[in-house]
Parts: sequence; structure tokens; C-alpha cells
Amino acid sequence: MKAARLYGTRDLRVEEVEDPVPGPGQALIRIHACGVCPSDIRSYLGTRAGTGGMHLPRTPGHEWAGVVVALGPLEGPEAELGIGVGDRVVADWRYVCGRCYQCRRGVFNYCEHLQRAVRGGFAEYGVAPLSQLRKLPDHVSFEEAAFCEPLACVINGNEMTPMRLGDDVAIVGAGPIGLLHLQLARSRGARLIVSDPLPARLEMARSLGAHDVVDASATDAVARVKELTGGRGADAVIVAVGAGEAIRQGLQMAAINGRVNFFAGTYPPIELPFDPNLVHYRQLLVTGSHDFTPHHFSTALKLIQYRIVDVRPLISHRFNLDEVRDAFELAASRAGLKSMVLPAQG
Repeated sequence: MKAARLYGTRDLRVEEVEDPVPGPGQALIRIHACGVCPSDIRSYLGTRAGTGGMHLPRTPGHEWAGVVVALGPLEGPEAELGIGVGDRVVADWRYVCGRCYQCRRGVFNYCEHLQRAVRGGFAEYGVAPLSQLRKLPDHVSFEEAAFCEPLACVINGNEMTPMRLGDDVAIVGAGPIGLLHLQLARSRGARLIVSDPLPARLEMARSLGAHDVVDASATDAVARVKELTGGRGADAVIVAVGAGEAIRQGLQMAAINGRVNFFAGTYPPIELPFDPNLVHYRQLLVTGSHDFTPHHFSTALKLIQYRIVDVRPLISHRFNLDEVRDAFELAASRAGLKSMVLPAQG
């Protein structure tokens, strides 16, 4: 089959590789859609040391959906999952043990025996344990389903950021992640302010329900958020950009008793000086969030299924597998929003 293989910084090649073979309790899946994730771009650009700690060359991609074309031997509980050839599915890459200290206290996103059981989505075929698959409702497209993984992460971050009806919520960054956060916060009854330096992204934010947008390239974003909130600042702030200036702005935007979530990681790592009195005297709650749990993944599919979150407007570019390097370059340039690779299109 054809697969994209990452050899090093900006060295992504489409090559012929051995067809995968499903083992016991696994499915062979014809991949129809795989989204380009910021973590894929970090590996591609070499901004994450050791390209994520994985051996090279490797096939990236973990936001994928497709059709089951074959099954390995079924044994034990896998036989009762009801997944068969022809089913349309989306794959959850995080295989948690359910037995370690973190899993037993419900912190599945920090499983001590986590397996990366579903990888290599930029390829014609992939293999996944049946336990990691969710069947797709008929009206949910493969492209929509490919958003389950990033949306699951966003759900985790959203749950880490308490919001009440009518709260002023500021989102720093209107890329695909920020726009997913916007839709979740909207569903919780928030008044939404979105800041970004790119006018096209602000236009998309407004179309998806932002009540106010702030052009960070033309104005002081912190001052504008305070102006829009009667001088108080935002009750909750989601920093959806992994950059020092965005983090600084997020802290400054928060009101007394405000909640600030650092959603995005920073690569390469940075040290950010700030006055701790800001947190102390404003009584801020500052949280981080990382990855997702199996339930977050299932909830993401439900939100997409019922269009509580509409991911369709976020897809700005589509590529076939032979064009995967173009997809990565486009995403790295921050042009458009979500780049989607469609391996089944030839």
C-alpha cells in the first residue's frame, strides 16, 4: 500500500510499504480521511525534540476514520463488540489499561501503561483494536469523524475551565482548536470574545457564534477585552495558542476570580516570566489540560453526530495521499484552517 513516511525535518515521502495484517482482536481499515494535527506539524518541522520520541522513519497521523475491510481472529470480549466488515468507524488512538493507579482514579489520559495502538493515518490502510473503534452514524462523514480526537482534547480542556451561564469567555486563538472551544463554550451559554491576528479566522469565529472578535494585529487585545467587559476582564479564558505572548495575554485578560486554561503546549519549550501577584490578587484559577479520556472521545462523536459542534466549516483544504506534503506545508504556514488528507481518493 501507499503510506506517508517521515524521515526527518520537512522530509515526508509517500512510499510503497507492506500491507498491514490485523492481529487477534484487530480490524484492518481502509482509511478515508485523516486530519493534519498540530502535533504532526511539530514532528514535521522538528520543533519537538526527537519528533515525539518515536523512531524514524514512521507514518504519522492519528485523526482518522474509514471502513473495516477485514478482521483478525476474534477472542474474548472483542467478539461481543459487534464490529464487522463494512462498518464505518473512527479510531481512538489512546489504548488505556484500566488497571493502573491513574486509570483506577479516573485519570485515563495519564494511564501509566498507555499504548499508541492506532497510528499511521496518512496511509491507505490502518490496523486498530476493535475496542478502540466507534461506529459512525450514517449521516456523519469520515471527514467529520476525523475531528473526534481533537474535539475530545477540547472537551477535556473545556471541562477544566469552569463556566457559568452568561460568563464572559475569551478565547485566544481562532485556529481549528480555538473554534472548537468556541462552539463548546457557546453550548454552555457563554458570551464569547475571540482574539486572533488573522482576519479570515475572526470572520469564521463570528460565523460560528462569537459575539465579539478582536483583531490582535491591529489593537491591544487585553485592553479591548477589558473594554468589552466593562473594564472587568473575562470570567474564563482559553489560551488555544502555544506561544508566550498568547499566554501573557490570557492571564492579563482574566477578571477577578477568573479561570485561565493553558490548552496548547509550547514547542520548543519556553520560560515565561510573570508577576505571581497577578494570580494572587485577582484570585485566578490557572489550569492546564492534556489529551483526553475514552469517554471524551465517545462524547466528541456524539457532539458531532447531533451537530452540537459543527466541524464541517473548519475544513478549509483537502488533499489526496500523494499531496500529503503539501497538506503539511499549508498547515505549517497557518493558511486556512483544517487540512484533511483523503487516502481513499487515490
